[in-house]
Amino acid sequence: MNELLNMLLNLLKQQQDYPFFEVYPTFDAVPVSSKSHKLFVVLSPECFQLHQAFPDGNSGIAPFTATFRISVLAPAVTPAEKLLEFFYSVLVPVLHSANCFLSETQADAPKTDGRLQKLVYSGTFRLKGVYVPDNDSQEATP
Repeated sequence: MNELLNMLLNLLKQQQDYPFFEVYPTFDAVPVSSKSHKLFVVLSPECFQLHQAFPDGNSGIAPFTATFRISVLAPAVTPAEKLLEFFYSVLVPVLHSANCFLSETQADAPKTDGRLQKLVYSGTFRLKGVYVPDNDSQEATP
């Protein structure tokens, strides 16, 4: 799960069309007040399911399903259309470029978080792939 989370974080950070946003994992130690005052993305792992492995040489190959929540946070005065455009024109294509199959996307309605004074747009993504253990590293491939 950590390898997959790191891969997604790196893909999002390397995105060039919108270089002004920041990406954080949900369990970081950075307070929201220290994060970008413009636009930032939070990637949260929700579920990881490893399915029955099947043999392949010295090790096994195991299909997996992983669910992540991605939240885009922007100043409360940001038009909701801007968040929707960013979400679907930047984040979804990045997830499609991951080394997994994006099998499901479900998005919530934009909402204002009064405590954080941010407009928040979140979606849940289900990725499917195959976990292939390697002697030196571990890799997820479709």
